[in-house]
Amino acid sequence: MKIGQYKLYSIETSEFGLDGGAMFGIIPKIMWEKKAPSDSLNRIKMVTRSLLLVSDSHKILIDTGNGSKWTKKYLELYNIDLSMYNIDSSLKKYGFTVDD
Repeated sequence: MKIGQYKLYSIETSEFGLDGGAMFGIIPKIMWEKKAPSDSLNRIKMVTRSLLLVSDSHKILIDTGNGSKWTKKYLELYNIDLSMYNIDSSLKKYGFTVDD
């Protein structure tokens, strides 16, 4: 996608889990669990994404990710997983590095 002089990229930065009931509110679990199955703690998988804007002269990252500086307790609580999605691999997918 392009807006003005900037090309936009969706950069996946992590996978995590939150309570499915909290995410879907009053919608019954029987309706949402087919599209978003939950684990034994009722967490559904979600992905954080950042927005990368690239022009001829600028690269701007709007970072909305979870980051990687979590304690073990919170990594487990929120089921944060950087193995599949992380800023390094997602930037590389589009030919960029964190140094860019």
